[in-house]
Amino acid sequence: MPFKPRRPAGGFRVMYEYANRLSALGYSVHITYPIKTSFMEYRFHYFIRRILSFIEGFRTNKWFHFGPHITMSYASSVQDEYIKDADIVLVTWWSTAAEVGLLSPEKGKKINLIQGFENWIGHEDLLFKSYNMPNTTNVVVASYLKDIVDQHTENETIVISNAIDDKQFYLSNPIESRKQTSICMQYSTQEIKGSRYGIEALKQVKNSFPELTVDLFGVCPEPEDLPDWMTYYRAPKNLNELYNRNAIFLSNSLTEGFGLVSVEALSCGCALICTDIAGHREYAFDENTALLVKPEDSKEMAEKICFLIENDRDRINLATRGNKYVKNFSWDESVKKMDNLIKRLLND
Repeated sequence: MPFKPRRPAGGFRVMYEYANRLSALGYSVHITYPIKTSFMEYRFHYFIRRILSFIEGFRTNKWFHFGPHITMSYASSVQDEYIKDADIVLVTWWSTAAEVGLLSPEKGKKINLIQGFENWIGHEDLLFKSYNMPNTTNVVVASYLKDIVDQHTENETIVISNAIDDKQFYLSNPIESRKQTSICMQYSTQEIKGSRYGIEALKQVKNSFPELTVDLFGVCPEPEDLPDWMTYYRAPKNLNELYNRNAIFLSNSLTEGFGLVSVEALSCGCALICTDIAGHREYAFDENTALLVKPEDSKEMAEKICFLIENDRDRINLATRGNKYVKNFSWDESVKKMDNLIKRLLND
């Protein structure tokens, strides 16, 4: 892993799901968290982080439940002397992948799980180089990523889609019975998530529909000056309930690798309005499974929200089609593909 996250994060959840599910298949799974990763921004000096890793241990993993046989450890950095020998080493995030690509063969055959076009901090030359590390198989979570990666490597690149845990995110409140003016949205302070455009759109909708209510959720502190008709939930443990009590989910990201929260919302019966970006197009087909809007266009977002509020039958049909389509993103299928890839690499 690139580091150990204290709060929920989509890319880490995907890796953790693979850890649990491969462990359940009989694999011996060990998770390694480097204390120092190249090009990673840290709040504290390395020495302080090292001390904190000993003090905290793994008590801050409370947001995800790991299987009983998974083991974990910290590593000073991604170098041979700190990494356990293995048959396979699975890595995510480009700078970590570049470091793993330099490990000796004793550390395992390498799989680089690419969960987005991670160019938002620059260093594109090094990012592209991470796609082409020796003796590494690239796995991408979306088809558009394969098109990007294939331009910069002759390594094998395989698409294994991200998936939805249908035991955690499922329809529990009938789509047709939901309050038409209820909306759910993920909030983030990261500019690439586009939250300010979503909030501006919701304020415009409120002018037309005074009864509008909004549930926001995220891992950052509650935004300042939040209107009283918006409720913020920080790192909620009941996301399934949150999705299920809302009619519409708004995703305003400027870029996404896959957009897990949108898939979760669809699985829970929300009608999806999302930005027209590559990561969303894996499951968002305009007027079929979602309504697409231009990124940063608050006015168009507001117009699409108003359309669904005013045309409830269209909202119900859109949500129903989206809910049916995301059933294609099955963890059983994704893990089967990863299992087959690992077995093939071990037999090569």
